[in-house]
Amino acid sequence: MQISVEIPPLDSGLTEELIDFWDGIFGDGYQADRSAYAGDERDFNRDTFYLIEQGGRTVGSSHLTTAVGNPELSGLGEVATVPQCRGQGIASRLCRAARDDFLASGGQALFLGTVNPTAARIYHRLGWRKMPGSTVWALIASGESPESFLVDYFRASDEVGIEPGSPAQRVPMIPLIVTPHDWWVLDANVELYSTRYVEQNSCMGLYPRYAKLVAQGAGAWFAARTRDGRLVGLASARPDGEGACQVDGFVHGRYGEAWVNLMRAVMDWAGGRCWVRVCVEDEEKGAWLKELGFVDGGPGEPFVMGDRTVEAVRLVAGI
Repeated sequence: MQISVEIPPLDSGLTEELIDFWDGIFGDGYQADRSAYAGDERDFNRDTFYLIEQGGRTVGSSHLTTAVGNPELSGLGEVATVPQCRGQGIASRLCRAARDDFLASGGQALFLGTVNPTAARIYHRLGWRKMPGSTVWALIASGESPESFLVDYFRASDEVGIEPGSPAQRVPMIPLIVTPHDWWVLDANVELYSTRYVEQNSCMGLYPRYAKLVAQGAGAWFAARTRDGRLVGLASARPDGEGACQVDGFVHGRYGEAWVNLMRAVMDWAGGRCWVRVCVEDEEKGAWLKELGFVDGGPGEPFVMGDRTVEAVRLVAGI
């Protein structure tokens, strides 16, 4: 069985077949990325689909996504094989093909996520290494550990600008989010917690959380990026249905000064009427918010993080 390579825009028939294929294996959720399969993200990401067919139907797949603005970063997803064809090395071949293309293009870090022990062994043999506090794995082209790569990648560089969130952040948000942060809660609007305290069980599924915030709730999100294009912060605003917005955001620890402008972007979008649900463990975050003009608004809904519950407070501004 030969590997075929497909690049968006995908044929409508193939799109429907792949969505059904992935929904059947991983569960519903792939309809949301239909526009990407149609090529609507070509200005932001290079998508390559590696497929194996048998009897005219797809029996195995992998999907490589490379950020146009950050070609050093890629993500691998939709690694799937139909049950009746498992154990034949199909997944290994498809992952190896994606890996080899990634390395040949000069990529530096290729991320994927898995909770499957059998798949994890395959990825380890092919060069991926598990990242602490998550089910995310990274293949680092230089051979260094993922932890060492992240330290070097986020080494403080130049000034940081704020821009609206877009598919350009689909891949770059992965290393930012899996980096251990001191704050327990990174963004309550999309249930992002620091891998220092809570295991992160998503990889390529992280971006859809922000996209859904806009698509379903008419919210907004913003990105903090260095002049050389590294994503170092994210913030979001979600209308609460009562004339205000719940806002939240975080930055990499080396870019703390960018947090104020990032939060001001979501506060301005919210028209100044906003509130934040703050974990009681995040005393620094609460202090920074008060410097921005937030005041105590009483207790907040507790955070449920895995098997633990952590109390929260509500800080408000303009309400």
